[in-house]
Parts: sequence; structure tokens; C-alpha cells
Amino acid sequence: MNCILKAKIIEHKISTDKLSFQRNYLYYRGLSDHKVEIIFIEGFFSRNIKEHQNRNMCYKTISSELKQELRKIVGDQYYFDEIEIRWAYASGTSVFNKDWMPELVLIPQNTNQISLILQMANDHCIPITPRGSGTNLSAETMTPFKGIVLDLSQMNKITSLSLEDNIVVVEPGVVCDDLNAILKNKGYFFPPDPGSSAVATIGGLVANNAGGVQAYKYGVTKNYVLFLEVVLTNGDVVTFGSQTLKSVSSYNILDLFVGSEGTLGVITRIGLRIRPLPKYRKLGLFLFKTPENVAKTVIKLRKKAILPNLLEFLDEFVVNAINIHLGRDLGEIPSGHALIAEMDGNSKHAVEEDFQSLLAIILEQEPIYYKIAESEEERERIVKIRKSSLPALSRISPSCCVEDCSIKITDFVSVVKSIWAIPSNINAKYLKVCVAGHMEGNLHPRFLFNENDEKQLNEFEKAIEFLYTKIILPKGGSLTGEHGIGKIKTPFLEIEHGTEIIQLMNRIKKLFDPKRILNPGSGKGSKSKLLLSRSPRKLKFLKNSVLELNCMRCGLCTSKCPSRIIKKTEAHSPRGRLSILNGLVHGELVLSELIAEILHECMLCGLCVINCPAGVDTIQIFEKAREIIHKKI
Repeated sequence: MNCILKAKIIEHKISTDKLSFQRNYLYYRGLSDHKVEIIFIEGFFSRNIKEHQNRNMCYKTISSELKQELRKIVGDQYYFDEIEIRWAYASGTSVFNKDWMPELVLIPQNTNQISLILQMANDHCIPITPRGSGTNLSAETMTPFKGIVLDLSQMNKITSLSLEDNIVVVEPGVVCDDLNAILKNKGYFFPPDPGSSAVATIGGLVANNAGGVQAYKYGVTKNYVLFLEVVLTNGDVVTFGSQTLKSVSSYNILDLFVGSEGTLGVITRIGLRIRPLPKYRKLGLFLFKTPENVAKTVIKLRKKAILPNLLEFLDEFVVNAINIHLGRDLGEIPSGHALIAEMDGNSKHAVEEDFQSLLAIILEQEPIYYKIAESEEERERIVKIRKSSLPALSRISPSCCVEDCSIKITDFVSVVKSIWAIPSNINAKYLKVCVAGHMEGNLHPRFLFNENDEKQLNEFEKAIEFLYTKIILPKGGSLTGEHGIGKIKTPFLEIEHGTEIIQLMNRIKKLFDPKRILNPGSGKGSKSKLLLSRSPRKLKFLKNSVLELNCMRCGLCTSKCPSRIIKKTEAHSPRGRLSILNGLVHGELVLSELIAEILHECMLCGLCVINCPAGVDTIQIFEKAREIIHKKI
């Protein structure tokens, strides 16, 4: 049996050839008369999830009395226990699992409400999972142990801005691009720039220590966090860090919370360092025959101490997909491996000089094509190439999952070639693999398949195990550079860090969260591996067919949706409505008056269609759904 840790089978003799280890869980196949659940706990298999929970976590369901107390805290408008609403929160950008549905969704408006909620949850041992826009790619905001989702998206105020002190203070629900739009008018910016910046919240960036396309020069989120207001599990409100730009007067507890993935406390206020916005920049697109050319270019740039603010890689598969996707809007560019590089600064002469030094090194590798942006319009066209990678790939397969790992740049060529070879190494018939990434060494392998097809889903899960156990970790790489461990990478964490470090992380978790109620199942601070009792999804009226819907659940449709803004909940977003319809067509949800109401509250304004990377025609889908509902209700 291909397992990461040595294990023994207990309680019953079970043939090991019927056990399959995939991603972050184990499940048992072959029994038709009764359900057998197997979970992975500290290197051993156990068949009793309730026994495990009672022994290690003591999680309880939310009583009706407690629900009423929680309702009083947030008010009727921000309290949701309907299955239709909760269903939408079981979804995320990771592979959907209908069994991971919260019992309750609360949308707090202030720190005091969060303090009261955490006190009650801690007293009653109820799991709490903080959530922003739900764009995380490692299932971080999903709820395998149910409990309460704390939707922080409505805590979205910029509470203060001091250019003199170079500090902006925000609530966790402020969207990254919205913050930068305000800062730009003042001549400043917040450098971390993830691909989901149009919808990702600052709280999420802090929770994952996000980086993005400018990390090569400007670093990641932790380089800009000055202080955090945090609610601990006992309800105490504390502040880590300082309002000054420099302080070493305490242990650096602040950095424990940056990247903690919601496992140590709930962040309610964030003080960020901001930087003056560079006045000039120059960008170029370069295509090479081989990844070796790309690697040699980057290594030479490092040796010469040339520091681009942007240095991005797209492999040939991605470039070809973008060519097809953008067509005439892109212009004619050949097939090849792309490197996008930009220099910025406050002196036009200095930027030109630095770019010429960069260009000279790149041209030594004889690119088969290159284009230098000579205007802001041309720059935007090249930037569009980078931003179109995910939309282009989403048109190829219904599911496009983006993974996240970090390597030494000297291992770039061997790692990329090994990733390309994953389908052949695991004998995958359907899976397609490609690579994009930030050239500080943060790679984002992309896997194309259909998650509603059990065979294709199994191939994907095998590919994830192969990626981390056979490629990244043996090279001395890291499981994540910015997406976090979440619920996906827990099984591989001990391989990267060793038992002693995992035990130390667990002790830190216990110090801040003794009952382990915060985001349980996330690898950081958790000893337990997850139960998954997922059964194959079958369309209700087309049993032998597989749903092909290219919605990636990226969330880019959510932030500007009028009904989502008015109604506040994920269920009222285009992504949430599609998730509900997905449940209906698979017979997992029952058509109700609330579902009809949610679908009819869509204004059909078309903003979701405009912002959808995958080009899903949500207007047509929602109109058709309404037509069917009128016949049913």
C-alpha cells in the first residue's frame, strides 16, 4: 500500500489492496452492504470518526438554545441556518465536497460581536472557520468538521490612512484592489498582488501570507503587516505588533499570525505599511524554445543583481491556450515558453537603463520572439496575457485546479519537466498538466480535468500526491509559497518539516486554541487528518452523463454582484447560485421557495458574465433555471 506514514489496520482485517491513499484522506472501497469510514490519525487508521472526535476534539453540534443566543449577537439579518445558504458556503475554489457543509453562517459587523461568538463557541466546543471572499485554493475556508462559518466580508472599512506615518488600517474584509485604488490616488500602494486581487480580502492575504506577481522585488504580505488586532478563542481582544514602522520590544508573535490560516485567532483589524507608487515602469514579453533558456536568464539576472518588480513564467501549453483564448486581441505570437519581465522606479532614465541591462541578458538566450511595451496600452496588452492564463485554461476543461509550491530556482528545469511528466508517470488518461509561476521559485502547476467524473477526479488526486511526494519535497522544496496548507496538504506536512516541528506547531496551536475550535482540519496546528465520505456524483435525470460546467468557483464574479452586495451572503452571488443549481441537478438539494427566491433576486445585469474568467454564461443559465422553476412551483 502506497502510504506516506507507516500504519497498521485495526478493529477489522481489511485487505490493503482496497485501501487508497489520495491527497489528504483515505477511503475504503468494496463494501456495498454497509458504510465504512476510515480516517488517518497520527499514522494509524481508525474506523470511527465519532470516537476520534470525542477523544481528540469533543466537537458538538449547535443546540437550538445556542443558536438563539448567536442570533441575538449578530441579528436576524446576519444569521443563516438554512441549508440553501449553508450549501453555498460548503463550496470553494478547491474540489467540491457536499459533506463539508457548516451548520451555521454568521456575518459579524464588529470586533465585539466576534468576541462574544468565540466565547460561546469555545465554551460549547463548536468549530469556527473564518472566511473572507472564499478564493483560497487549498480548501482553507471549507468546513469538514461543520460548525460555524464566520463570514468577515462585511467588515470592510478602511478605518484610517496616514501618509505621514506610511500606515493604513483596515478591517479584514477590505478587498485588495479596492485598497490599492484608494492608495493610488494618494501616490501610494500595497505591493502584494495575488491573481485574485480583484476579490481577495486583506484578511485572507494576511492569513495566507500571500505574495503575487510583484513578490520578486517587493516581498510578501508579512513584509507589510505592522500590527494585528486579534480575537482569541476565549473572547479576549489583543493587539500584536506596533503602530510604529520599527519595534522589537516583544517576541515576534505577530509573524505567528501572518500565515496562520485562521488557526490561532480571528483577525479583526490590520495595520499595513504602504509604499510610494513607482512613477515609471517598462515591461517586455519574451518567448523561448526551452525552459532551460528561461532558467539561465533568471539565474544570470540574479548574478548581475538586476531586480525586476515582475518576473513571470508561462509554459508553452499555457501560451498556446492564451493564443486560442485571446485570438486577434493578442496579435500573432509564436508558440513557446514565456517570460514576462518588468522594471520600475522613480526615475525614467534609471528605469530605461535598468531595462536595457535586463534586455541584454535576455537576448543572450536568443528568444524566438519578444515584444517591448512602448506605451501604456501595449503594457496592458502584455499584462493581459499573464492575467488570461487561468481564463484560457478554464475553457479547455471543466475543472482547472491551481496548486502552489516553492523550489530553488536552480531546480527549476528539472522540476518543471517532472511536473509535465506526471500524467505518464501515474498512467492518467484524461489529466492535462501545465505550469505557470513567479520566478522567485514559486510555481503554480495547473491540473485540467472534470471533478464530476470519478475517474478524472481520482487521477487528479493521484497527481497531487505524486507532485509533492515524488517531485517537490525530494528536491528540498516547500508545499506552499502563498496558498497555505489548508485542508489539502496536511498529509505531506510532516515529510517537509519532520515530527519535532509538527509537535512544536501543535503546542503553539494548543497555547492559543486549547480546544482546537479554530479552522479544524487545517494542517497548521492540527494532528488529525480528514475524513472524506464522498460518493460519486450522478446527474439526477441523466445518470450516465457527467456535468460539464467550467465554473472554477474563483469568486471573481462575487464582489461587484448587486444582489450579493445587498443580501450579503455567498448564496446570493453568481458563484453561490451556480453551486445551488449544481446541487439541484445532482439531486443533492431539493427545490424550495428559498432557492426560487435566491435565483429570482438575480438582476441579470451581466456583471458576472463580464468578470467570469471561464466565460460561463450565467445569465442564460439563471434565466433557464427560472423558467423551469416557474413550471415546478
